[in-house]
Amino acid sequence: MIREGVRFWRRFRSILLGGIFLGLGAGCVVVDQRSPQELEKAYGPNKPKVQDIFASKEVFSGEPWKIYLNASDPDGDMTFIQVSLWVPGGVLMPVRLEVPASTGKELSGYLVLYTSDLPFSVQRFGASEITIYVAVEDRAGHVSERAIASTRLILGAKQEPPPAGKFQERYLGTVPVSFMQMPASGGLSNWP
Repeated sequence: MIREGVRFWRRFRSILLGGIFLGLGAGCVVVDQRSPQELEKAYGPNKPKVQDIFASKEVFSGEPWKIYLNASDPDGDMTFIQVSLWVPGGVLMPVRLEVPASTGKELSGYLVLYTSDLPFSVQRFGASEITIYVAVEDRAGHVSERAIASTRLILGAKQEPPPAGKFQERYLGTVPVSFMQMPASGGLSNWP
């Protein structure tokens, strides 16, 4: 009876430890430790570029806001779209959205920002201005110049469509809304 109990606990322990190590391994990210020169040699020396950006100047509060962009990378290794957002009273934590591998050289489409996810204080006051900053990054770590677009949240506003034939109607991702909050003490409560 004691032997069976010992065998059970040994099996249980190995299963438990195996599960823990598997869980830890699944959450690990391999970071490329190569120097910038080695990365350029592997992926190319050219910076990507945001060629054009378009967003409606007015949007109805609560409606999804589409931000269209065209970007390119001569080396064909665009990896991320970097996005940050400014609204009255806060700055969005910068985020990186993955670029589909098939669009590493040429990228055209739109990002979506759900204005209903913005703080209520921004939505309820008319004419609140939102500014979005967009850049693209490649595998070598090169980052394009930022492109900037702004809109105002206005009751009854209709979004303008993008210029005909200039942008693809392809979904590139959703801009998550998570703001750094300023506590009453004046310091940042959660800093990246």
